[in-house]
Amino acid sequence: MSEHGVFKFAGAKGIADLLAPARLQMLRHTLLTYLPRQRWFGEQSRTIQAIDVADSVSFRDLNAALLFLEVTDDDKSTNVYLLPLGITVGEESERIRAAHPLSIIAEVVTDEGGGVLHDGVFRESVRQAMLSLIEGNGKLRTRRTVLEGRRSGTFSAIRGIGPLPGRTGSAQQSNTSILYGTKLILKLFRRLQPGQNPDTEIGRFLTETAHFTRIPAFLGEIRIGSDSGEPTTVAMLQALVENEGDGWETMVRQLSDYYESVSILPLPDNVAASAFCSGEQVGPYLCAAALLATRTAEMHLALATPTDDPAFAAEPFTANDLSIDAQRIESQLSLAFEALKRSLGRLSRAAEEQARVVLGRREELAAHARVMSTHTPADYGQRIRIHGDYHLGQILCSQGDYTIIDFEGEPARTLAARRAKQSPLKDVAGMLRSFSYASHAALNAFLARSANKMSDVEPWRRLWENAVAREFLRAYQSSIQALDPRLIPQPANAEPMLDAYLLEKVLYELRYELDNRQSWVGIPLSGILNLLE
Repeated sequence: MSEHGVFKFAGAKGIADLLAPARLQMLRHTLLTYLPRQRWFGEQSRTIQAIDVADSVSFRDLNAALLFLEVTDDDKSTNVYLLPLGITVGEESERIRAAHPLSIIAEVVTDEGGGVLHDGVFRESVRQAMLSLIEGNGKLRTRRTVLEGRRSGTFSAIRGIGPLPGRTGSAQQSNTSILYGTKLILKLFRRLQPGQNPDTEIGRFLTETAHFTRIPAFLGEIRIGSDSGEPTTVAMLQALVENEGDGWETMVRQLSDYYESVSILPLPDNVAASAFCSGEQVGPYLCAAALLATRTAEMHLALATPTDDPAFAAEPFTANDLSIDAQRIESQLSLAFEALKRSLGRLSRAAEEQARVVLGRREELAAHARVMSTHTPADYGQRIRIHGDYHLGQILCSQGDYTIIDFEGEPARTLAARRAKQSPLKDVAGMLRSFSYASHAALNAFLARSANKMSDVEPWRRLWENAVAREFLRAYQSSIQALDPRLIPQPANAEPMLDAYLLEKVLYELRYELDNRQSWVGIPLSGILNLLE
C-alpha cells in the first residue's frame, strides 16, 4: 500500500500495460476506493459493487488515456463515468503530489523511474491534447468506436493565436472545468449518458441559430460513438466570461448590507405594502431583479426561435402534457409528505410546528397541482426547451449585466427528461425560489453575527422577497408580451400554473433538506406556507 492508501503498480511501463488483463483487476480494485473520494462522483451514498472499463482511448506519446468506466452500485444500477488517466514520473509527478494529492490513484514504478497514476486533467500535456482534438476536428480510434472533436464556426475568432496554457478550475463538482488562458473553458462531463448533453445542444442552438449573446459562446465539443447510434457528449468548449462572481454570491453579499441597514428601522406595518418597495432599502434590488427578468425572458424568446429542428421547435400544450405535469407534482407531494412525517421527531420545535401545519393542508396543496388539468391546453402557452436548473448560481455577474450558464439541467434526472420541452414558467419558478433561499441564507448569517433576533428582521426579509419577486415577474411578463405573447399563459392562467411549478420546486427542496440539511428545512416549509396564503 502507498501513502495514498492505494496499491503500487510495480514495473508498469505505460497506460496500455495497466489496461492489459494481467493488471486490469488491480486497477479496478484501486478505483473502488478512489472514485468515492472524488467530488464529481455522483454515487456517494451507495456502495460500488463492480467497475468495468467499457471503453478507452490513448493519447499518442503522452502515456495518458481516457477511460469510460461502467460503475455498478449495490442497487444494481449502472452508470458510466469518464476518467482521464495519466502516468507521470520525475519532477512533474512531485508537483502533482504536492498540488493535487486527491488526484493520485496509485504509485507506479516504470522503466523511467517512480511516479504516479493520476487523474489526467492535472497534467498540462493532457489538457492541451483535449483542446487540440477540438481545434483540429480530430478523431481517435477507441477500443470500440471513435472519439472525435469538433470546433464551431466561432472558434477561431475567439481562440485567436498563440499559446493558451491550461489550468484546472477550482470548483470541481459534478463536472470538471479546464480554463485555457483568459479565453476558453472546457467543461468535461464526468457522468455520461448516451445522447447529446443538453448543455452542449442548447449552447450550440443559442450561439449558432438564435445568436443569443447572454451566454458563453459555444465553441466546440468532444463526443464518442455509442451503442444507441447517437454520439455521447464527453466535453464542451465555450468562451470564458470574465465576471465578478455568480448571482448567489453577489445577492447574499448584498443582502448582508441590506439587513444591516434595516435592522435599526421600525418594522414595516405590511410586508406586501408597495410603499416600501421603492425606498432606498429595497429599491436598488428591484433594478437588478428587472434586468435579470429581462435577460431570462430574452433567453426563453431565443429558445423559442423558429426552427425546423424538432428538438427546439416550440409546441403547444396538449391535455396529456398538462395531465402528466399534474400527476408528477402530486407524486412529488406524496413523497415529500411521507418523508416529512418520518422526520417530525428530528426537527427543531419551530420547524415541527410549521411541518404539522403543512401536513394538515395536503388537499389544498394537491389542488395547486390539479388546477392545470382542468383548463383548455391552449390557455397555457407553449412548450420549449428551457434552462431546466435555473437559479442564482447559474448567473454570472459581469460588468453590470448577467450571463446565463450551465444548461445541463438537473444532473440526477434522465437525459430524456432534461431534454424535454416544458413551460418557461418552470425556470421562472426556479429563480423565484432562489431569491427566497438567498434571503433566508443571508438572514441566518446576519443573525449569527449580530445581537438581533429573528423577529427584528424577518418582516424585512419577507418584504424584500415579495418586492423582488413581484418586480421580477412584472419585468419578465412585460418582456415576453412585447415580442411573443403566445409563449406564456395570460395572467389569469399564468398564476395558477406558476404556483404549481413553485410547489413542485419547493417539494423537491423539502426532500433535499430533510435528507441533507435538516437545519434548513424551515426554508422550504416557509415557501409551502406562503403558497397557501
